[in-house]
Amino acid sequence: MSNTTSTKSTPDPWNNIKYIILQTCLIPSIICSLYTLVRLLFDRNLRTAVHNHTCLLLLIISILDAFFNHPLTLNYLRTNHVTPSTDATCLVWNFFNSMFVVSTYWTMAWGTIEKHILIFAPTLLVTQRKRFLFHYFPLFLTTFAYPVIAAMIFILFYPCQNKFNMLSLYCGFPCSLSIRSVALYTRFAHNFIPAFTVVSATAILIMRVIKHKQHIRTNRFTWRRYRRMFSQSLSLSSFFLVLTLPATTVSIVQNCCQATFAADLQVSVFNFLLRFLTIFMPFICLSSLPEIRPKMRLFNNTRIRAIITQRQQN
Repeated sequence: MSNTTSTKSTPDPWNNIKYIILQTCLIPSIICSLYTLVRLLFDRNLRTAVHNHTCLLLLIISILDAFFNHPLTLNYLRTNHVTPSTDATCLVWNFFNSMFVVSTYWTMAWGTIEKHILIFAPTLLVTQRKRFLFHYFPLFLTTFAYPVIAAMIFILFYPCQNKFNMLSLYCGFPCSLSIRSVALYTRFAHNFIPAFTVVSATAILIMRVIKHKQHIRTNRFTWRRYRRMFSQSLSLSSFFLVLTLPATTVSIVQNCCQATFAADLQVSVFNFLLRFLTIFMPFICLSSLPEIRPKMRLFNNTRIRAIITQRQQN
């Protein structure tokens, strides 16, 4: 694939403010990601619990995105210029961004579908073979295999000539997206379908839980475990939809009705919101893990009691 470089563009005047916001949120996100990931990996019960694996993978994506994608984004927002200004930088940046976005979208999509299996058809995961077929293999496809292959095909090896723009975020876009059939495929396969899957699967899950709630509650232990799974799925799905639905909705209108609909708002605001999908994900995962939260509160309460005791002694 041949490449040429173009530098015609006007940087977003809000880049400095975006830089401050992104930088301010990124550091706490990394700390939260590492804390939650360590707790999940080193606690055998949490690590082996199937319903925690979606959160575990989302945390890994968040950390990788923080170290491979966001530094380039922050540097661009700070300088209004891609540095180093090479085609290789643009290809690597687009590759990582595409891979992490698609991986997040499809991991979320499969995670919402899998909650139906975990709550209403747990027998599909009782044996190693079934667990591989209905859990590990779909997660491998959605989190790793398809995102990596798609990024390699559409970013690195597509037979077209790139004209990168060093004054635009992500150097503009790869040449493959200027081809209508590729652009439509990536929008539907990487945005519309997973977003629709999350919406529909979550809505159906809510209806099924309400319908079967009385039956499930006959066993308090089972109901408590399922309620945790349901709460985790609902919190992750709600957060995902809040950040992605504006950009997805505008894209749908642009594809079906009016190509210029909310174009400036999409580029300047809604696409920027997507940067926070992996940044805020660790906080949502942590909040949905009650096995970790009580220990954090215990630490805080112990600290508070120690301070009060020390003051009383003084």
